[in-house]
Amino acid sequence: MMANSNDIQQLLISSENWTVALKCESWGSGTITDEIHKADMEIELSQKGVWDSILELQVSHKQDKKTCIVKGIQGSTYLHAINDDNEGQSVKIDSDNLILSLGINFISIDLNNLKLNWKLEPDMAEVFEFYDLEGDYLLRGEVGIHRIDKLGNIKWTFTSQDIWVNMEGRPEVTITDSTIKLLDFNSYEYEINFNGKLIEN
Repeated sequence: MMANSNDIQQLLISSENWTVALKCESWGSGTITDEIHKADMEIELSQKGVWDSILELQVSHKQDKKTCIVKGIQGSTYLHAINDDNEGQSVKIDSDNLILSLGINFISIDLNNLKLNWKLEPDMAEVFEFYDLEGDYLLRGEVGIHRIDKLGNIKWTFTSQDIWVNMEGRPEVTITDSTIKLLDFNSYEYEINFNGKLIEN
């Protein structure tokens, strides 16, 4: 089976202390089998045995290299780090932790021992990307905008009349010095404060 660009995604990110090479394969790649994915550690996100993709992490720290496999990813995943054009990201090294939005899950992995710090399913549907907000994470889900602290606690959720996917290609989330500007499916605009309260729509 031929794999397309969405079936196999690769991304390399690094910080002062860590380098992580990520490879995400969907079932459409035709290459996923349990036998070929051997790793030092495994993380299982789904207890239902329903998978849409699998993620391989090659983690390097000084001279130490380890491999971790994240299984049971349900829903779509698009690997992207922060860049100059888009403040959103689905992958981030935060101190000694790897933060990931994967399908329906938002997770934190301790890079020292390759174990889950926490796992959330904060949205009614999928989660797409997250942003840095005053030491927390602002997560854009399909249905809700969620503010989550670094311990994995959801501080608040904001929803609108429609989903947070804009079909005109305009950014769904823009963070200013004091507010968050949002754009939904129908290009309705909302402005909320950092406590998730509506200022204007």
